[in-house]
Amino acid sequence: MIARCLAGTLLGFPLAALLLALLLHLLPGHGEAFLIPALILFFPLWTAFMAGAYMFRNGLRAWLVMGGANAVVFGALWLLRLPG
Repeated sequence: MIARCLAGTLLGFPLAALLLALLLHLLPGHGEAFLIPALILFFPLWTAFMAGAYMFRNGLRAWLVMGGANAVVFGALWLLRLPG
């Protein structure tokens, strides 16, 4: 149980931030007009990831899935920032 709690807390934070950064990056003007609403949306999204971690069967699966999701979203954001 503590493993799922830690996975949701420690991996949900960067996942929420990365998803919002990716969303803002894809909007016109890099989402400058939507920065404050995105910051307001951050906490409920992080809370959803913390609660969603309890849907996994065990802590290892929560760490693997949420860690993989972090890697995928970070990779997508990194690829979008490459010049060219």
